[in-house]
Amino acid sequence: MKKFVVLVLGLLFANLGFSKNEINQVEAPLQYNAVEVKPLFPGGMGEFMMFVMKNYQAPENEEGEVLTGTIHVSIIIDKEGNVTNVQILRDLGNAGKEVKRVLAKCPKWTPGRNKGENVAVEYNFPITIK
Repeated sequence: MKKFVVLVLGLLFANLGFSKNEINQVEAPLQYNAVEVKPLFPGGMGEFMMFVMKNYQAPENEEGEVLTGTIHVSIIIDKEGNVTNVQILRDLGNAGKEVKRVLAKCPKWTPGRNKGENVAVEYNFPITIK
């Protein structure tokens, strides 16, 4: 019976050890200003703005008018340079849905780097619609 209890406890602690390693592998993204090398859109940030403007199709409100104002967006550029976890922090009517569609089409970025390794980076920015 003692051997069985020791074996069960041994398996339990072994599983906890493996679980701890798996949890540590999921790292929170770093803030844009906290990384040594910032993620970069192909061609630079000017090209990123042009990409958004070219692909954005302004939705109309119920009266058929195009809304103007600012949308606040948060994205994560993962270790491979993919845009993920697009969140609309402050929407303007239903324009956030269109922004999500545009950012889903975004080409790969050059990922951010910290201490010589690629890291996921959270980037928050406004999009002004005029």
